Amino acid sequence: MVLKPAPMRRILVAGLREDKDRVLSLLHDMGVVQIEPLSPPNAEVFAPDRPGEEARALADELLRFRSLVAALPPVPVGTPARFSSVAEVLAAARSIPIDEEVRELKREEDSLLTRRRSTEDALRLVRDHDFFPDDLSVLQTRSALSYFGEGLPEDVERFRAEVTRLSPDVYFLARNFPREIRFILSVPRTSAEEFGRLAQQHAVRLAAVPPQLSGTPPEAVRNLTKEIQGLDQRVDALRARLLEISREWYPRILPIEEELTVEARKAEVMGRLGGIRSSFALEGWVPADDLPRLERELERVGGGRTTLSVIPTHDPGPTLLRNPRPLRVFEFFIRFYSLPQSNEIDPTFIYALVFPVFFGLMLGDVGYGTFILAVCLWIIWRVDNPRAGPTLVPRALIRFTTMIMPPRAMKNLAKALVPGCLIAIGLGVAFDEYFGFTLAQITHGAVNFQLFDPIRGLGTLLVVSGYVGLGMVTLGLAFGALNEWYVHRSRKGVAGKISWVVLAWGIAFAGLGVLHGGIGPGIFPYVGLALAGIVGIVLTEGGQAAIELPSIVSHILSFTRLVGILMASVILALVIDTIFGQLIYGGAIFAVAGIAILLVGQTFNIVLGVFEPGIQGARLLYVEYFSKFYRGSGRPFQPFGAPRRFTLPTTQVPGTPPTPSAAGPRTP
Repeated sequence: MVLKPAPMRRILVAGLREDKDRVLSLLHDMGVVQIEPLSPPNAEVFAPDRPGEEARALADELLRFRSLVAALPPVPVGTPARFSSVAEVLAAARSIPIDEEVRELKREEDSLLTRRRSTEDALRLVRDHDFFPDDLSVLQTRSALSYFGEGLPEDVERFRAEVTRLSPDVYFLARNFPREIRFILSVPRTSAEEFGRLAQQHAVRLAAVPPQLSGTPPEAVRNLTKEIQGLDQRVDALRARLLEISREWYPRILPIEEELTVEARKAEVMGRLGGIRSSFALEGWVPADDLPRLERELERVGGGRTTLSVIPTHDPGPTLLRNPRPLRVFEFFIRFYSLPQSNEIDPTFIYALVFPVFFGLMLGDVGYGTFILAVCLWIIWRVDNPRAGPTLVPRALIRFTTMIMPPRAMKNLAKALVPGCLIAIGLGVAFDEYFGFTLAQITHGAVNFQLFDPIRGLGTLLVVSGYVGLGMVTLGLAFGALNEWYVHRSRKGVAGKISWVVLAWGIAFAGLGVLHGGIGPGIFPYVGLALAGIVGIVLTEGGQAAIELPSIVSHILSFTRLVGILMASVILALVIDTIFGQLIYGGAIFAVAGIAILLVGQTFNIVLGVFEPGIQGARLLYVEYFSKFYRGSGRPFQPFGAPRRFTLPTTQVPGTPPTPSAAGPRTP
């Protein structure tokens, strides 16, 4: 169980200038240090480093090689390359002589593709307006402009009337099609702007007749088709030449591009380093668990000339979440709310345990849980296989969904809902709910496995939800007390959180006592407990805290929405199924209406079953639980470095994943 982010340490690394490049290479390949600007005391001793000519050369070559990588078709890359110095990688970059040829090939390809698109547009226009009886070249005159047009019948008729009224020197030829009218229009050049405004006013679409058209429409179609085929042949020849170049040079270009990227990153952080005479210094954050390994590697690479020291600081540093792999999908919800600070409790573990239970309880139906589970599994598969081919899902819906949430976030959300769907299926079996139907209804009373009736047991569910609320509020206050003790070292703060717990339990048990036995002597101890909690809150947090006293009750009672949303889903499904059952035997028309009501109603209930349990489950945790201990506003840990795919580090770092090597060709 992980309840805190990785503890961070602020470090100072100092050494000889001659070792600076090796040290930066080590830090990049280890990927465990977030390099920061020097703190004021050290900045007074070490002057900031300035990037030199080498950094500018790296930037220029990196831009050049990124252009080459983008222009060339990818081919498999074999054994990774190793570069021992910046000079070596720059020399390797300057030895690549293909820029001019690749640039010319891509320029010609782009030009040809532009011509192909315009030719395709012309072909489409001619095919759509093949009713023109003469040579299309007659539409190109010095005194007139010609257009292919289309629009709805009523719009075109109004436009035609306006055009003929405006000028007698107008040629207008139209033909009716099933959904629209297509026409050919020639107007005097002197009145072209006015005709354009009329077209906009009447929602008529105009496209200028392409100048290269000649011959009758069938002849023009043949000529344009032949032109497109010629363009395609030339494009294929260009791409074949690019592929030849790529097969020869791509396996060399990609490692150089990656090494240039690494060296450029190193040059970027130079501004955060400091130097004096023959020494350099840098500061950064490192996870405490990685500190011993970093010390050993610096000792090895620096030959004992590079020192590492921990800087005492009250700054908790950046946040690095280190949850087990199954829990990492729930970090999406935590980051969406606010990243925890590195010295406070990470709520991911509790969120991962509680959210699926809340979601499953509010859904509580085998049918809905199975359907949503299938959708979640499909989303996970589809994001991992984006080129799997067409689906039955409308493209407009996919575009709308990806506009709201990127595919990777959608996959994380789907993974987070999977355990909740499984719990919903299990509770649905206990409740005997299958899209609102029961096994007794489906089997005409032959089977009845209902273990608990949620409608008849509403009172029990409400009491259980109240206990859940009391438990979650208590857990949040307990975590708040831990934060007060370990982070702020405040005994007063701990006493305040405990006082809130005492108040919550006193009010809860006093309320239960009133519900079960009315007002009597038995509730006095609980009232006294609540009063003790109020006194403790006022003494530790001041009189203004009394304003917040009613919130503890509302936060506990807020968890009854778990039952409220379950009941809304159950009753809505019951109403839909009842109407369906009454209509299905009333004749053909009523049966069709009943099936339509069943499908639309159940679809609506499924949509509610995704959004309501998801939103309300997250809200209960964000508001009623997080508010007791969580501050957030942490800044993410962003270590210097990136994984290598096509190059080897200068020196292999023990404990880091091995770089892919001669295990076989790799395609980027």
